[in-house]
Amino acid sequence: MILVWSGRGGLSVLVLLVSIFGLVQIVPRDFASYAFVVSLFVTAAFSWVMGKKWNGKTQILMNKSTGQDILLKPNHSLFWIKMQYWGIIFGILGLIILIQELGKAM
Repeated sequence: MILVWSGRGGLSVLVLLVSIFGLVQIVPRDFASYAFVVSLFVTAAFSWVMGKKWNGKTQILMNKSTGQDILLKPNHSLFWIKMQYWGIIFGILGLIILIQELGKAM
């Protein structure tokens, strides 16, 4: 079985789904597309901040038998893309949809 996320990378999708379902319940139906845009921005902020925090922690361990240092890097990713870069992707997608929706309103 191939996993599409590693570490805590799946939380980006979970935050997106929870924020969409939460905002759709609050926002009037006329502005449902804006609720999707806001949820993309919320997910972008979450993915960027938490991805930088979780992927930035590296540990150096020493192997007692060989004396060599071992570098442990965390990997929190979704579809093999690190979590903080999903923040950029979600943000750009949100901007594109926002510009389209504002263009329809004019």
